[in-house]
Amino acid sequence: MVMDVVPDSKTLHITKLRLRWQVLLLQIISTLSLLLLMRKMSELFGACSEKFIANSGSNGWCPSYEHTRGLMWMKSNGNTILPDFITGVNETGFNTFIMPLIACFIITGLWVFILTRGEKLQLMIKRIFSILLAAWFLVPFLVSWIIGLVSQGFYLPFGQSESQYNHIDLVLQPFEFFFEMVFLGIVFAPILAGLVGIWSLSKRMITWATSYFLIVIGIHAMLTFEGVTSAVDVGLLPLSAQIGEATLFGGLISPLALNLLTVSILLLLFLESGLAVITNLEYASLLPDASKKDPEYVNQFNNLINSHIAHLFGVIIVVALTTAIALEFDDFLISFVAVLEGSQWSGQVKESLELQLTYGKVISASLFMIVVAGGRFVIPWQFITGFIETGLSKIRN
Repeated sequence: MVMDVVPDSKTLHITKLRLRWQVLLLQIISTLSLLLLMRKMSELFGACSEKFIANSGSNGWCPSYEHTRGLMWMKSNGNTILPDFITGVNETGFNTFIMPLIACFIITGLWVFILTRGEKLQLMIKRIFSILLAAWFLVPFLVSWIIGLVSQGFYLPFGQSESQYNHIDLVLQPFEFFFEMVFLGIVFAPILAGLVGIWSLSKRMITWATSYFLIVIGIHAMLTFEGVTSAVDVGLLPLSAQIGEATLFGGLISPLALNLLTVSILLLLFLESGLAVITNLEYASLLPDASKKDPEYVNQFNNLINSHIAHLFGVIIVVALTTAIALEFDDFLISFVAVLEGSQWSGQVKESLELQLTYGKVISASLFMIVVAGGRFVIPWQFITGFIETGLSKIRN
């Protein structure tokens, strides 16, 4: 009996799997989610308050999720190393991100290339980088001072009345470059880490980028809290304390809630699709070499990753829908009471400020969770989800 032969391009070796359309699709989804997340974060958390701008001017800096403002502040107080067309200074809109993003993709490509070339090349590159960094600190300083000693005689390289003889300033130039990188890193450090994590298959980098975004959101919320701003105002533009009226998608969600939900969904897409690739490839790498060519194992892997893609989109859609419903659950309850009772009480409660504030929506979402959790005693959720799973399996087959 002749066993089925799996073509080399369909085997479960890592080099072959990385070219599968499912793997590439998940990586592209994760990359696009990361870029869209960066843009949405800059729209929500990248502005300074009008009061701060009026007091500090256009070159003032506040700790917002935006890089050009810090670079302009640094440029107004001294020279910068990187040219403006690279940093995005003096650009507007998405143009401020183009060149830094191109640099992130180039660095990611070089990083992945180096990782696949062995430890000797990596060690050599590390040594060359260390030598060049040390030379940048010392060589310009020593050369300029030696030239000055030959032409002017002995003098100390600092504390001179003429700036051209304060050669110690050349040692400080690399530090200015590092400060520029700090301002760029406010926005692009998680982007670079995320890209490296996606394409070099690093869980640590993906989770670091995700944690960074969550920390930025948490710090912004803390620094814009009314109790904090009354004592120390750092100039950040706070989000509205009221979620607002649901006017989008047929009264399902409010504009502010949609923006926050978009950030959450993009973060989930980036994390889940990026980790899905690593998890599936780890599973394939642990298989014995003979199993990587076995048709049964190949079919099992194909079913696994195809199901993961289907579940990814299905779960994200369900999460988005249920979150929107949870945020408007108070409106649904009050409208339901109004239909039954027809009293003015429901209208007054619906228009109350407490329900529009953030904590009112948190209570509403908590009530929704309680209702859904209690509904499991009445609604056969397992039967419903099993029916959906069966239907999806038939569609795929």
